[in-house]
Amino acid sequence: MSNSICKNRLCQCLVLLVLCLTTLSASAQADWHPTGVWPFVHKKFQFATVYTGLINRTKTQVLCNIHVGKQSLWYTQNDTLMEAIPGTVICVEFPNGETYMPVGREQRFGRIVREDTIQGAIARLICIEMVNQRLLDEKYQSHLNKTQNNLIGMLGEAMDSYLSAVADTDAGMDMESEPLPMTNEFYFQVKGELFPATTKNILAHINPKRKGEYRNFTRSAEIISTNESSMLRIWKEFFLKW
Repeated sequence: MSNSICKNRLCQCLVLLVLCLTTLSASAQADWHPTGVWPFVHKKFQFATVYTGLINRTKTQVLCNIHVGKQSLWYTQNDTLMEAIPGTVICVEFPNGETYMPVGREQRFGRIVREDTIQGAIARLICIEMVNQRLLDEKYQSHLNKTQNNLIGMLGEAMDSYLSAVADTDAGMDMESEPLPMTNEFYFQVKGELFPATTKNILAHINPKRKGEYRNFTRSAEIISTNESSMLRIWKEFFLKW
């Protein structure tokens, strides 16, 4: 009887340990933000299911990640990081349930936020997560000015040209470890057509009788084109409801 109790307690402890590790891992990923040193969607490369082949579809378990600079798929081969050739991958399913698919001519990988069926065809809301270049440039300039001012204050203005070069290097090194400023770009896939979720495109694809309603909705609901919740509201209200 005592052996049975010990075994049960041991099993319970193991289950609790696994749950704790899973929770910690999910929490770490939730707090993760791509940096200049590691510009990837996930903190670590993960074994994901990669689908290839338009006619004869195949799936393979691949250790991979999504690069936020090009929104491209990177994978490991013989301990070497490789970038997947555009057009070769149909979609990627990560262990956390996120699915990415290539979008547009450049085949940038976007996360499928929601997938539905509209009039018998697959319909999707897709989010492309990318670096906000404007904010990145402003952030870099701010770092550069701060570093340059600090150096000039310490050593005087005689070495101004030299310090400018040093400041440029130091600013870049400091920024590499900081989170990259990110933004979102959304696409809709409706009735086999994939298009950017701009006001013009949305008005062209919703019920023509609801165009005025859509304009009022976006003003009153404070819709932000780069916000996932905002785009989900548009999706549910004007695409899932005809």
